[in-house]
Amino acid sequence: MAHIFKFVAATAAVLAFASPAVAQDVSERASAFASQVALSASDTQYARWSDGLCPSVAGLAAADAQTIIDHIARRAHQVGLDVAGAGCSRNLIIIFAPEGRAVAQELVTTRPDLLGFASALDIPPSLRPRLDAFVAQDRPVRYWHLSTTMGADGSSVSDGETRQGRGTRDALAASRGGGSDAVLAGNGLSNVEAMRADGTRFRSATREDITFAVVVVDTRQVAGQPPSAVADYVTMASLVQLDPAADLSSYPSILNLFSGAPGAAQASMTAWDMGYLEGLYRGNNRAAASLRQQRADIARRIQRAVANQ
Repeated sequence: MAHIFKFVAATAAVLAFASPAVAQDVSERASAFASQVALSASDTQYARWSDGLCPSVAGLAAADAQTIIDHIARRAHQVGLDVAGAGCSRNLIIIFAPEGRAVAQELVTTRPDLLGFASALDIPPSLRPRLDAFVAQDRPVRYWHLSTTMGADGSSVSDGETRQGRGTRDALAASRGGGSDAVLAGNGLSNVEAMRADGTRFRSATREDITFAVVVVDTRQVAGQPPSAVADYVTMASLVQLDPAADLSSYPSILNLFSGAPGAAQASMTAWDMGYLEGLYRGNNRAAASLRQQRADIARRIQRAVANQ
């Protein structure tokens, strides 16, 4: 019996020394994951939706489309994001089609307003490569987000500028439109008074809001995947300005659903994914003073979610 107590004591001692190392490893991995998932809408912040998300789905039977909308709404509510009710003005368009590339090309050619441009002639040369990649990349799910700089309290910034990820400062034309079909233009942005600053260096005087997004799902490429897994992937692609070039294969994430990496695919969102969304939408970073501050807050949420799983 004595040797059993000695073994238990020795094991406890080993775990006591190992725990800080394990915690440090999770902390470092959480920080790395937080820095790789998304594009930055500006030099200081990742963009996120404010309340009033209004999803619309085209290309599926009505019941299946509603299932996707309900799934996104449920995940959004889990992280504190409100979804608008019936009759809202669509600001998230999800298109299911057997030829995702053809749909992306049609958007660029005939509906550039849905991508933030008044016409194809208004697309600035600096954004052409990104649009070309949006069309050409052979991806099961494509996504294009528009974001705009707002005052920290949600007031409009005077220039009404909109952006599409990765820190670009190119102004995009605000899209306008209406109708009941799933493929609709966004609400548009109007120039209002200049923002008010609060005189502190601990938070920014501005924040980055996603104002409109288009997600294109290639039904032939997602065929064979569990519908709930596809819905979770589409949810991440809708709520986050994902970096399509990110390699997340070493992390347990729904974003590996189509990566092809052995053992990397997940059947649903993991603690890492939910931790990221919690950090982006519930964290104390709505008007973070820097990307570093926002990432740190997101990483802490991931670490907590992983520890509690």
